[in-house]
Amino acid sequence: MPDSQTQATMSLPNEAYLLPESIAMWPPAWWAWLIFALLILLICAFVFYRYRRYKERTYRREALNAVIKASSDLPDKECILLCHEMIRRCLISENKIEMAALPSSALLEKIDLTMPKKYQFSLLGNTFFDGPYRSKVELTPEQRSAMIKTTRYWIGKHHA
Repeated sequence: MPDSQTQATMSLPNEAYLLPESIAMWPPAWWAWLIFALLILLICAFVFYRYRRYKERTYRREALNAVIKASSDLPDKECILLCHEMIRRCLISENKIEMAALPSSALLEKIDLTMPKKYQFSLLGNTFFDGPYRSKVELTPEQRSAMIKTTRYWIGKHHA
């Protein structure tokens, strides 16, 4: 068994090779800057798109807030009028002026074509269609809540 002194003086065969210094991680390769700039541009475009969409849909939030606030305070006829008005305002905000100018029954029938069966205005009965034209309107609490629920659903989901 060789002793420890001879092992320490023994030379290794690869001692003559010069190893390079370690390669730094920064700055990255030139094309990494292009990828980084592209990612920044994509993030900025996404933020701009979401902000523009948020601004364009402000009318929906305002209409929903108006329906929610006034639904408990207004009498039945005024509540029906408010629902009709908010539907028409949303259509006008989406540049569907011709559709908003239709009579209530024709407008609501046209809207029902795009609504799921559960949320169609035709399920609310003639009171919702003819309510603004009657002198006295009486709604049950169930009818009133169904009317407000359907109107809120349409305002939130419509694609005019």
